[in-house]
Amino acid sequence: MVITVLAAVIGLVVGIRDLFPSDPAPPSASGPGPEATARTDWPSSDATPTSAPRDRITQSPFEEAPPPESTPDPVEPTAEDPAVDEGGGESPQHGGALTVQIKMGAGGKVGADTFRAGSTPGANTEVYDDTGQLDRGCYVKWTLKRGSEVVRRHTSERCRPPSITLFNFGDSLDEPGSYTLTAAVTTDWRQAGNETVAFEVVPD
Repeated sequence: MVITVLAAVIGLVVGIRDLFPSDPAPPSASGPGPEATARTDWPSSDATPTSAPRDRITQSPFEEAPPPESTPDPVEPTAEDPAVDEGGGESPQHGGALTVQIKMGAGGKVGADTFRAGSTPGANTEVYDDTGQLDRGCYVKWTLKRGSEVVRRHTSERCRPPSITLFNFGDSLDEPGSYTLTAAVTTDWRQAGNETVAFEVVPD
């Protein structure tokens, strides 16, 4: 009997609940449908950027690069430059006939044009043209003879002595006799001239 009464009470409660529907679920409990889901639209690659253009200027690959700074051509020396001798011939700065003088030293000199045997007087030249006395670009070929025999030859690279004798006799005057010394001069300007001096060497 008690069981029957409990069953009746439970059935009554269930019936009453069916008559009154339950409260709707709170909005947070029931999520939105598929269409109500929020969507974020990302800009496509075709969209035009809205940012302001930068101030930087980019050179187009079709634009020509500015030419490099030009280097001036080297200046060629002209014929007016005194250091240039185009023709290799007689230069207007050096013209006219050469005047050649032989200056014998006084070492071992015992008289006019006479030297003691074994002397080493030495000899130099003085060479002149229309410009004055010459030094560089002027060359001397020396020839010392005793009678007709060549005793000594020498070549000087200049016509004025720097501080020493251009021609050194050495032991060339050891033997007495009649001697001649010739200086044949040429220049870079195709000038030529010569001079010869004669002297005697006597026994010591």
